[in-house]
Amino acid sequence: MITYKKLTLPILFFLLISFSANALELKIPKLGKKGDLKGAKLNFTKIFFESSINYLEAQYHLFNALEMNDEANKTKKSIDFVKDKKNKEGKRLTNAFTTSSENSTAIEGALIKEKSLSAEGKVHYAKSLPYAIKGLILMIELPPEANQLLQTIKADPTAALSMADFIKVLPEIPGYVSSAQKVVTLIVTGAKSREVEGADDATKALGEL
Repeated sequence: MITYKKLTLPILFFLLISFSANALELKIPKLGKKGDLKGAKLNFTKIFFESSINYLEAQYHLFNALEMNDEANKTKKSIDFVKDKKNKEGKRLTNAFTTSSENSTAIEGALIKEKSLSAEGKVHYAKSLPYAIKGLILMIELPPEANQLLQTIKADPTAALSMADFIKVLPEIPGYVSSAQKVVTLIVTGAKSREVEGADDATKALGEL
């Protein structure tokens, strides 16, 4: 005959094993960090690529307005490269970051010099304004997203191996955005002083940021 005591011992053993397994599971870090990394990366890249493409488009039209043809051609190639999702994401990231940063320096130097524009130049300049404002509006959202992604990468050592390009760019994002704010302000004030169509609307939009 099977007694109550004989039944109880296996049940207690089973419950102890189950409890120990559950407790152990709570102590082991979940693989959810990879999901966090994916989400943080998606949030950052979505804003970065949309903002940088708009900013590059603004720079492209400005170079045409200022008759800086070599810079315009280089920027157009960069836009095409960054838009092409067949290219590696990290390479698109560094290309957009490096090209737009170098362009910012060139444009800042050019706009500080007072230069009259041809009628065609004013048309190109006017085309740049909506792109510049939209790019800056999006860029302002970048620093917290960049910091979130950087911290998530640091928490996952295996991610650092595959995200070297991101690690180079992410710490530079606050300075990148600050530079863009300065340059877009120059673009808008330059449009107003050169009597470019759309300058008033751009000035108003900039003032609301």
